[in-house]
Amino acid sequence: MELGQRRLWSRRSHEQRVEKFYGWGVEGYGDFHGGYLNFGLWEEGINDYLAAAENMVRRMGTLLGLGGESRLLDVGCGMGAQDIYLLRAFEPQSIDALDVTWPHVEHARRRAREAGCEDRVHFRHGTATSLPFPGESFTHVLSIEAPEHFDTREDFLREAYRVLAPGGVTAFADYTLKRPPRNALERFIVEAARSLWKVPRVNVVTSDSYREKMQRAGFVNVEVEEVGRLTIPGYYREQRRPETVRELTKIRGRVAGRLGWVIDFAVLKAYEAGLMEYVFVRAEKPSARPSVGATARDC
Repeated sequence: MELGQRRLWSRRSHEQRVEKFYGWGVEGYGDFHGGYLNFGLWEEGINDYLAAAENMVRRMGTLLGLGGESRLLDVGCGMGAQDIYLLRAFEPQSIDALDVTWPHVEHARRRAREAGCEDRVHFRHGTATSLPFPGESFTHVLSIEAPEHFDTREDFLREAYRVLAPGGVTAFADYTLKRPPRNALERFIVEAARSLWKVPRVNVVTSDSYREKMQRAGFVNVEVEEVGRLTIPGYYREQRRPETVRELTKIRGRVAGRLGWVIDFAVLKAYEAGLMEYVFVRAEKPSARPSVGATARDC
């Protein structure tokens, strides 16, 4: 299959369920919220969603250390707004971006055409657990609020490691379990958020477990920073603004709009109960080691 074509997921596949979930009303999403889907990084002085969303993307680009020689892969790219921003802000050599939801890819390609950057950013339809790229193709791998959906996250980590060049860097914005649920109510909150949000149960892990899984995949210098206080409450406030509620109801319909509110509420309550955390994860693929017998001059 050509990389530019749509993939057809089997009816019982996890990819099909995620695509259906994110496909509700997306054709009419247009440029609402600037086309961003992330929670936003609501640091001091930021009260506008677009500023928070772009602050999030800028922070991820900084974590990665993007620059003019970077070849970036963005996995779970949404509707492409973040990649256009990264291209303008950090001027990497190239960006390849992939998403499981076909309408997202269509929106992203439209944005690339309108921005006149189709030669430097390419959007493809595919799955994170079987990346359609040769090994060691990229200097950086990014994923913003997508790894929790991958079936499984560990399979994605192995793929991310495979496509990274030696010395490459990866950065994720993701969610972890801060501690195990202690009672029936807490178990219900976590399960509700997980199930409604199409998160595989195996992906519900603590930050320490996340770090261990990264290390088992081969990554080194793994850093996990908890930033829930700067993301989850701000996003929930934005989603409950009357103007946002009206627009999302118009875009997604009343049923899907209400489902979105239930998910947002469950995530907020899980965070407030000390159960869920939002994390920035950064790690590196080890640089290639000199072969046996190599001299210092050879290196």
